[in-house]
Amino acid sequence: MSVRVGVDVGGTFTDIVCFEEQSGTLRLSKVPSTPQEPHQAVIEGVTRALKEFDLTLSQVQFFIHGTTVATNTLLERKGAEVALLVTEGFRDVLYVMRQDRPRLYDYFEQRQQPLVPRRRRFEIPERVLFTGEVHVPMQEERVRTLLRRLHSEGVCDLAVCLLHSYANPNHERLLEKWIYEECPGARVSISSEILPEFKEFERMSTTVVNAYVKPGVGEYVSKLEAGLKDAGLSSGLHIMQSNGGIMTARTAEVHCAHTVLSGPAAGALNGLILGQLAGLRDLISMDVGGTSADVSVATEGRLNFAEEIEIGGQVVKVPSIEIHTVGAGGGSIAWIDTGGALQVGPESARALPGPACYGRGGTLPTVTDANLVLGRLNPDYFLGGRMAVDAELSRKAIEQQISGPLGLTVPEAAEGIIRVINAVMAKAIRRLSVEKGYDPREFTLVCFGGGGPLHAVELAQELDIPRVLIPPAPGVSSALGLLTADFRHDYVRTVLRPVADLERHWLRQVYQELGAAATRQMEEEGVRSNQTLLLPSLDMRYVGQGYSLPVHFELKDLESNARLDGVLKRFHEAHFGSYGYCDENEPTEIVNVRLAAVGQLLKPNLPRLPKPQPGLDHALKTSRHVRLNGVTVEAAVYERSRLGKGSVIKGPAIVEQPDSTTLLFTGQRAETDEFGNLLISLEGTQ
Repeated sequence: MSVRVGVDVGGTFTDIVCFEEQSGTLRLSKVPSTPQEPHQAVIEGVTRALKEFDLTLSQVQFFIHGTTVATNTLLERKGAEVALLVTEGFRDVLYVMRQDRPRLYDYFEQRQQPLVPRRRRFEIPERVLFTGEVHVPMQEERVRTLLRRLHSEGVCDLAVCLLHSYANPNHERLLEKWIYEECPGARVSISSEILPEFKEFERMSTTVVNAYVKPGVGEYVSKLEAGLKDAGLSSGLHIMQSNGGIMTARTAEVHCAHTVLSGPAAGALNGLILGQLAGLRDLISMDVGGTSADVSVATEGRLNFAEEIEIGGQVVKVPSIEIHTVGAGGGSIAWIDTGGALQVGPESARALPGPACYGRGGTLPTVTDANLVLGRLNPDYFLGGRMAVDAELSRKAIEQQISGPLGLTVPEAAEGIIRVINAVMAKAIRRLSVEKGYDPREFTLVCFGGGGPLHAVELAQELDIPRVLIPPAPGVSSALGLLTADFRHDYVRTVLRPVADLERHWLRQVYQELGAAATRQMEEEGVRSNQTLLLPSLDMRYVGQGYSLPVHFELKDLESNARLDGVLKRFHEAHFGSYGYCDENEPTEIVNVRLAAVGQLLKPNLPRLPKPQPGLDHALKTSRHVRLNGVTVEAAVYERSRLGKGSVIKGPAIVEQPDSTTLLFTGQRAETDEFGNLLISLEGTQ
């Protein structure tokens, strides 16, 4: 028997999905996370889940993991004490940044300080021109003297970012060699390996981030691998990247910056695939966990990507699924600010002590406590009844911290908490939809995570989204998304050449070199060349512009189109779509040549539901009082596992399952499709 396992670690719960390839059976599990030692929850949770399903780790042929170690290291600023080596005269690039101001007229705004303070930034006497020509050779003795001093001071983590190393990496490679000779045991990140493209600040920031999180990611991966091996795992460990692709644990230890959105990327990927199965191409995905909510958008069946991301005030320029994260989850804490206004988040109660209802010492009210008080959650069916929660503790926390000081009843305060957190989530959705020129009314909201289905219809109402899709296993959807991913690596080369001067055979040669590197890396990771798909693109702009646009094409275009007319046409169309105008007479240039290598893996076939029995009596569990829009109503409660294809539920209603709870308001209609998705129509909602 062959088993594939996907594990996603969140701030509150660790989600586990086991897929038996022969039978096509999916088995799901959730265990509390262990924030201090996150690998423990993975090892203990997987071992326990497999035992429950009469499986063993020796049967696991593929193990993939979404991790938040790099993300949390940046957010909490608990990374390594990095020394940064730069070209002489460029010591302050990391501080100067790009001189942009997120809030132009806020003179009191304090931006994040660099991860490397000035006293640990050192200048190297050398200079390479943008052409790759060496203008000032490296001075070996001066450099070695500096390295010996750093070693004597106990410096172990170094980032190297020399000027124009994307055009000629020889100085960085030579410096790396000297570092290993003079500083035994050092961990080194060089920019020509981490991000070999132009723009000095972005390359420097990304290299520094890689060096900053490297010890934490490396230690975590080593502990996890050792623990899984001791427990009987024979397959290798694979890690999800920010771009939605897979890489081996060894690659992740070197290219740590590519894991900063590891967990959320899996959720975005799963939202896309579930939407496609339902015949939907324009999707807004919202993953609401215990600590945060992650938003992503797919248009015309493709996820939107970002050239760079910002985490904890640090710029990371790696290809990533465009995801906007806010501190809004089930564990988000409600509080009253100095002006007497109710606020929720971003601080979270996390797994320990957790919401007040967990009974683990937490006394602060959270979103989960509010949902429990309002009757939206069943205290006897939390995690399918495997975890005891106490609604009275929730009521007490809300009364002491919120309703008493504000002069409200406990239900009124609880509804206030829900309204505030919904406003935070709605703003996050607008950030990637309305602010990007998309109309939410033309999209379907795919809501998952343990808390997503509870808030889905209210978010859709707020944004006039007509349809909501709730996956069959929303609480573990990110873990399931891990099993739908492929191997992926992105390659880039900065060229900065006008299209008019470009020779087709030269561009073809560049892609042949990138393709050869991609094939070698895929083969090292166990992916055969006939499983590898090569996806080329060009970063293009009009001459004189500061920003470029990605233009996708096929490699065969280089064989048949000497003047690249098709590529130029796509660029003008992309420019018009992004900025509302284009000029086909303006000269254009290619900034970067890119190649994405995708190693395609077998995908799990999602089980299909049987046709339902007549009526819903077999799925109806009970009914209970639920407070909706300030009114207490009697809502029917259904067991989701008993619903078949075509089952129709009308609100007010609650659909319960072990990993999540779905809420329907009066006038709303939900129907299950053949894959078990719950499709909710908001038409007729009061």
